[in-house]
Amino acid sequence: MLCVIASRKGANAGQLARSLNTNPVVVRRILKTLESKGLLAVKPGRHGGVELLRSPEEITLEDVYKAVEPDGALFALRERGNARCVVNNTMVRVLPPLFAAADAAVDKVLRQTRISTLVQKIG
Repeated sequence: MLCVIASRKGANAGQLARSLNTNPVVVRRILKTLESKGLLAVKPGRHGGVELLRSPEEITLEDVYKAVEPDGALFALRERGNARCVVNNTMVRVLPPLFAAADAAVDKVLRQTRISTLVQKIG
């Protein structure tokens, strides 16, 4: 959504929903979240729309991800494993460090990727 807004210098929920091929209600819900985190401003009404509050060069994918997924872990163990299963007990012990390393790698890539970089790739 932010790439659509940045490339068009603004948009409305209907345009964003068409671009994503989804329901405008879903778009509005996400827009409210992004607005509450200071990434964009939503102007309601017939002549309203959405605009970025920071330049695309200043917004990273990490900013966006943390806004929509505040708990932020991509990988997690299922909490209700079988305590009597040797495989489950082993995975509970060995997977968390791997998941933490994977999350850190993803965070690094998201932190290094700016909305402006993605917008430049739009043909």
